[in-house]
Amino acid sequence: MAGDHRRGSGALAFAALIVAGCGDDGGATTGLTGDVSAGTTSQTTMGTTTTSPTTTSPTSTDATATEGSASDGSATGSSGTTSPTTGDSTGASPVCGDANVDAGEECDDGNQIDTDSCTNACKNAVCGDGIVGPGEACDDGNQVDDDACTNACAPASCGDGMLQAGEECDDGNMDDADACLGTCLNAKCGDSVVQAGVEACDDGNAENTDACVDCKDAACGDGFVQMGVEECDDGNMADTDACVAGCKGAKCGDGFVQMGVEECDDGNMSDADMCSNACKTPTCSDMAKNGSETDVDCGGSCIKCASGKACVKGGDCQTGYCGMNVCAVGPSCLAIKQSEPMSASGVYQIDPDGVGPVAPFNVYCDMTTDGGGWTLVLKADGTKATFTYDAALWTNNATYQTNFPDLDRVEAKLQSWTTVGFTEVLVGLEYPIGNMGPLMLKTQKLAAAKASMFALMSPNTYVATNVGRAAWKALLSNSSLQPNCNREGFVVNTAGASYARVRIGIAANQENDCGSPDSFIGIGASGAPCGPAPERAVGNVAGCSPDNGDTNAPAFGVVLVR
Repeated sequence: MAGDHRRGSGALAFAALIVAGCGDDGGATTGLTGDVSAGTTSQTTMGTTTTSPTTTSPTSTDATATEGSASDGSATGSSGTTSPTTGDSTGASPVCGDANVDAGEECDDGNQIDTDSCTNACKNAVCGDGIVGPGEACDDGNQVDDDACTNACAPASCGDGMLQAGEECDDGNMDDADACLGTCLNAKCGDSVVQAGVEACDDGNAENTDACVDCKDAACGDGFVQMGVEECDDGNMADTDACVAGCKGAKCGDGFVQMGVEECDDGNMSDADMCSNACKTPTCSDMAKNGSETDVDCGGSCIKCASGKACVKGGDCQTGYCGMNVCAVGPSCLAIKQSEPMSASGVYQIDPDGVGPVAPFNVYCDMTTDGGGWTLVLKADGTKATFTYDAALWTNNATYQTNFPDLDRVEAKLQSWTTVGFTEVLVGLEYPIGNMGPLMLKTQKLAAAKASMFALMSPNTYVATNVGRAAWKALLSNSSLQPNCNREGFVVNTAGASYARVRIGIAANQENDCGSPDSFIGIGASGAPCGPAPERAVGNVAGCSPDNGDTNAPAFGVVLVR
């Protein structure tokens, strides 16, 4: 009996559990729980559990249900296979951690690991839940992005694009060439990083004597002396101070005139130009050949050089003649004129035979008449008898008053008479003869070629010219000649000592022949018995029906050769 009672009580308790489970409608459920064992019923506990509505999967059972055998006091349930269920079971109340995703749960992995993908609160792990879940380095459970843990659950770090304490900037990249370095410091000159578009260089130091100055490439004119490259750098482009182009220290020969120090600077080391090697402008007493000088302190714009000194033209020389770029005594006035076309008329020293026995001598050179280059050989005064036709001075090689070589009114027969060759002769007459001042000459050029005037006159032989009667008459104003004969040239002697003769000039006659001329114009004359007395060595004498009446006109005559 007692055994049956225990079996009956256990069956009742088990049935009560089943009924309680079947009565779970999702609302408040009151049930009894107890332990049925060996006929002893434990005290039951009444509880109230609130659950969400659940869905119970259908169960399958065998077609045959066998009730428990009363003989052993045990209860036997039906056998069969039951599918897993979701929702409230008919057993214990659903709880987080029971591995069942119950109502109100996002997940339930049935464990107490809070850092996996399903937290111990049965929530899916997310950044910001305060739990460091999978893939998170941190999770401070807030939405403050600039604290130690960002809203992406990553530790705050330079380059995350978020400005954190201790950072000057954070542009979210590791590019050191922009305004924010990879170290989250603002880019600045001296940080050793070249900021694109802002800096040309950045060597990380404040040294201004190297190749990078204030984050700019060192350059001449930046005011800083680049060691090993520049000698100076005054920060300006002026080339007249102590630091010139190329940042070189100013010095003589650099081509720049240093103000207050140099007078000139032509950029070379030649003393032969307009600026000396001491950067001084040349003077005519600096003991150097410079400027326009052709030799040391002479020639050019300085005094004329002596013979033997260097020259460029005759004007550089005291002698007026430059031959083979050396000052020398010219062989003739024509040679001097050719050496220096700008030569002025005056007395020059000439040396017709060069290294020959004749020493150089002074002579007047006419550098203007008919192109110049005329050498004076003789001066004769018509009021005197020194140079009449028969005077020995016409045919010998003697000189006369050579100490008067100038073109003046002093008679002379110069050394040029016997030494200077020519192809032309220039005859000049002054009438009336002046008392002072330069000779006022009228001239006539004659063609004749001889080694010297001595060679022309000494044979005492007539040499004709053909300039014409009118040309001779033009040498004097109011000149007069007989109409016929008109023999002209050198050594004109047609009828002997009784009639008109002339060494250089023209003789005329009233008869239509040259047998008895009584008129002449020229130099070195005599005769003309029909003409008025006295006899004249130079000038115009005419009688016996001349074309402009009887005339006795003494003149001063000169002879030059070229």
